[in-house]
Amino acid sequence: MAAYVSAVNNAMGAADFFRQGGVEFLRDAWLAAEFGQHRQSSSVRLVPERDQWPDFAARGGDVIERVECAEADISGRRRGDEYREAEKRNAGGGPIITVDPVEDWIARADQAPAALSAAIATKIGKRYAGRASLLVNLNISEFGILQTEIEAAMTPAVVPALPCFDRVWILWKARLYGPWTA
Repeated sequence: MAAYVSAVNNAMGAADFFRQGGVEFLRDAWLAAEFGQHRQSSSVRLVPERDQWPDFAARGGDVIERVECAEADISGRRRGDEYREAEKRNAGGGPIITVDPVEDWIARADQAPAALSAAIATKIGKRYAGRASLLVNLNISEFGILQTEIEAAMTPAVVPALPCFDRVWILWKARLYGPWTA
């Protein structure tokens, strides 16, 4: 699944991958692949869209874990615009990467607890029928400057979801945290 998503992303380009509607299933497929690799699942599969939820299922031995995905990011962030601007700079002969001051790392890190809480609250508010696990992709990078503080904020952010989900996982910087359980 990871190879498939990478191939599609490479063909589309990052700007379209994050701007184009109707490709959310690819982001879910990427999360399913990441989850499956971390959990050493024997297989992962997206749940058919007609079933509406959860997003994917991962098999480990005789156990199938049904998983709903969420993304925690900086409020109002538009990744597609970021990639589009990078493409414009590159096409004009400019650098793709721009200066990212340490102050911005700290500002992003400071938003991580609220981003986690907001993403989890949104999923709780949907009041899904049945049970599944929740996988939250924390998509905020701070280059390790406040790693310990963000890790400490995970449990308080997750606690409200425990009555609603079997397990809660957080994927952050290529590491899977959890599970948290009730």
